Amino acid sequence: MEFETVRIDGEGAIRHLVLNRPEVHNAVNAQLVADVHEAIRLLDADSSVRVVIIRGEGKSLCSGADLKQPRTSTQDAMLGSKHGATMYDALLHMNPITIALCHGYMIGGGAVLPAACDFRIGSPTVNLTLNEISIGFNLTWHSLPALVNLVGPHRAKEMLILGRTYNLSELNEFGYFTDTVDDDEALLLAGEQLAAEVVKQPPVPVTVTKASINAQAMPLGRAIQHLDHLAVGYMGKSENSRVARNTYFDDKPRNWGDD
Repeated sequence: MEFETVRIDGEGAIRHLVLNRPEVHNAVNAQLVADVHEAIRLLDADSSVRVVIIRGEGKSLCSGADLKQPRTSTQDAMLGSKHGATMYDALLHMNPITIALCHGYMIGGGAVLPAACDFRIGSPTVNLTLNEISIGFNLTWHSLPALVNLVGPHRAKEMLILGRTYNLSELNEFGYFTDTVDDDEALLLAGEQLAAEVVKQPPVPVTVTKASINAQAMPLGRAIQHLDHLAVGYMGKSENSRVARNTYFDDKPRNWGDD
């Protein structure tokens, strides 16, 4: 099956799910969310697939939301949040083991997509920013529990509330990565080698263990995530959110009103 914004490479037990909008650093639009979700569904339905390697074509894994998307109504924004969450949940709970190859820009959704994967390998070009709060929104896609489990609540607060940009060594100190490589060219081989290690293990115990660890790590993760969609709807109308978006790249002090 062919997709507009992604592709599936490989055959047999190890497949590659490639984000394929290199001209915009694989920025996220509604079509990419839909394509990733459908690709995950197809791969998850194939019992021969043991490992899925997630990677980005071109210079980056994913640069976050495509700013050229037209602004939508509150209802459409809430629906888009739900579609993203459905995609993210499908990735998080895939039967195959997932490995994210991280390079270049990883902004917003591009920073939390790897958090839904079982393993992450990073290169020195990694440039990660969670800027949702900085532009007046909350983190969506039901991705907050996965991020907190990965780096801990104190680092998650730092990353989200302060909106800082992090390099490979800083993220490695946080425990974000399973492994690192010396350059982008080494990512693919490292991913394939890790995938081969997984394939050597018996299939059913691997699948059951992954599901059990996810259940243990996030027993209440979905209980609060309906607030994602409500918050997106509210913040789309917030005057402070508008100010945040319009002044994100300014060095001047930001003046907040009373929403």
